[in-house]
Amino acid sequence: MASEVRPLVGLAAVTHGLVDHLVSRPDGESRPLPVVVALGARGTGKTALLDTVAARCADIPHARLDFERHDRAGSRPRELLGQLAFDLSRQWKQFGRLAFPRLWLCMLVLGAPVELQDRRAALRKLHALVAKNQPLEQNREAIVDVVRLAGGIAPAGGLQGWPEATDLLLRGLSWYDRRRLVGKMRALPAGAGNHEDFLLEIAKRAQGDDEDREAVDATFCDAFLADLRRAYTGLNRSRRTLNSLVLLDNAHTEGGRLLLSALTEARRRSGEADPLVVLATSREWNPEWNESWSLLTPHRGAPEHRRPTTHRTSGLSWPAPRQPADVDGDWRPEPSRPDPRWHPWYLLELGTLSKDDVVALAAGREIHPASRLPGFLHRLTDGHPGAVTDVVAAVAHRYDPRRPGALRTALRTRLDDAGPDLLTAMRDYLLQDFTTASRPDLVTASAALDVEMLFHKEILDLRNPAGEGVLFKELGDHLWLRAEPAVSPQYVLHPLLRRILLQELASRADDHPLSWTRVHTRCRDFYEKNGRVVAARYHDLALENVAAAVAHLREPFGEAREFDLPTAETWLAELDVITAAPNRLAKAAEPYDQVQRHAGEGDDDLGTQLAWLVVALWIARDPLGDPGGTLDSTIEGGFHQLAQGRGRGSILLHERAERYR
Repeated sequence: MASEVRPLVGLAAVTHGLVDHLVSRPDGESRPLPVVVALGARGTGKTALLDTVAARCADIPHARLDFERHDRAGSRPRELLGQLAFDLSRQWKQFGRLAFPRLWLCMLVLGAPVELQDRRAALRKLHALVAKNQPLEQNREAIVDVVRLAGGIAPAGGLQGWPEATDLLLRGLSWYDRRRLVGKMRALPAGAGNHEDFLLEIAKRAQGDDEDREAVDATFCDAFLADLRRAYTGLNRSRRTLNSLVLLDNAHTEGGRLLLSALTEARRRSGEADPLVVLATSREWNPEWNESWSLLTPHRGAPEHRRPTTHRTSGLSWPAPRQPADVDGDWRPEPSRPDPRWHPWYLLELGTLSKDDVVALAAGREIHPASRLPGFLHRLTDGHPGAVTDVVAAVAHRYDPRRPGALRTALRTRLDDAGPDLLTAMRDYLLQDFTTASRPDLVTASAALDVEMLFHKEILDLRNPAGEGVLFKELGDHLWLRAEPAVSPQYVLHPLLRRILLQELASRADDHPLSWTRVHTRCRDFYEKNGRVVAARYHDLALENVAAAVAHLREPFGEAREFDLPTAETWLAELDVITAAPNRLAKAAEPYDQVQRHAGEGDDDLGTQLAWLVVALWIARDPLGDPGGTLDSTIEGGFHQLAQGRGRGSILLHERAERYR
């Protein structure tokens, strides 16, 4: 997929309303703010969101990290805080220069090349470090080296009294000027404990066990937030009218998770509000959200689903990640106490553009809103932002409303002389989060109606040695699952990902042990055996067995049965399920010719009517099957014809026909 900045549509409530609310400082005071995390699978516009926010907030103190660049994915929080502080401490027009004296001292001590086995030598070195009487903010290269030179001896045991020592450090450092560290270590006030020993202890424990390293990270977080709070007090309060902003891209990495966890824990530990807005992105689920947020969110229009162990506080059920459309309602002017559901995290799910959003994006390519192309794009991609952007860029200049079938050719055109075609490039981009071993299983599993089939290894012959649960978790963690409406919600693959996987399944050779025919036959037989007849007919249609689908769908039209409204509702629902079956028909053929070939002539008029309607719907529901909507009149006529003399239920058939007028 293209790597350039993507046009951003449908997110004004986030980039303007939410961001404006977060950076504001009512009455010039800091207030408790959650860490905002924008979630979404690959290509859902997370980086574009940060680009837009960064541009809007260009004149306020802000910093940005991308954890998948510059080897930051596995960095410790203390190193990352140094990078953030460097950017925040630049000279900002109105806000001046934010200072981080506590943090700088921690960094210098951590990286000091002192011999920690010789305490006297180590103290002399520390004295020299802070005696240079230079603004530490100007020594960027030296401070960067600090985090690379952290040395010392491994501790023999755990560090005791860490919270008290941290508090002592922060209170002691408050004696220093906020812009620079001058003088000698003896300027630190004497008292309970020894500040020099404590500072040396930071360098030692940074190379200790996990518990010691986390304690050092906690000290750095305390120092970072304490410096920020102080920077917004005193004489600077009047000109620092907006909060500072930190943007963290791809925070699902190890380094990102550690930093977010350390920041939220430091906030909880201090109990004080700070002037920092944190906006992060993630394409994976973080287990720290399990207790307060639901992982798998329902499809649009589906009833909300939560885990059986839903966490409740004050009678409030914690929700699924919020949609952009929810933001304005969630962040109305706060009452005296902020909504507890949004602390310490506020999760925002990206990834689905509405039809209007797609129209707006296509209009940027000078495509008329009334043309069929935006509708085609939305159906093909299910509103996936990255896919919509790439497809419209590839086909916009080739789109000819008189030749809608040319869209299928455009999608198979190479992006350059040596590169892959667009659909292949899209496949490679979206599947890169999955291991090589799991991809064949994903392709096989895409044949099923829902991911329940993942738990029937005897059907799909899954090859993952760790079991089917791992693949299900992998799909969920990478945010590629949806919950469809049902009494017990059915989890399905994201339509775009499934469409790509089905193309891979269709390309398997006929003698492949898990070819298209063999997999769909296994699925059909499984559903038939378990009494799920409609699902079985779905797979029959995927196998081009039109007769089996028609035989089932004609049952309610028998002479002994009344086609009333409940019967019509049930029949239309079954028709929708069956005709949603995937196909591997030739995409170059004309849609009407395909209908004529596969429907043919039935044994009677009813059989023929149903066959033509079923096949026409089957082809039309595939976005690549009939991008020009040439079968709409065939489908409309089919419903009207079938409705003749059918009793009260015919009303619903006539209504359905009107959709295709």
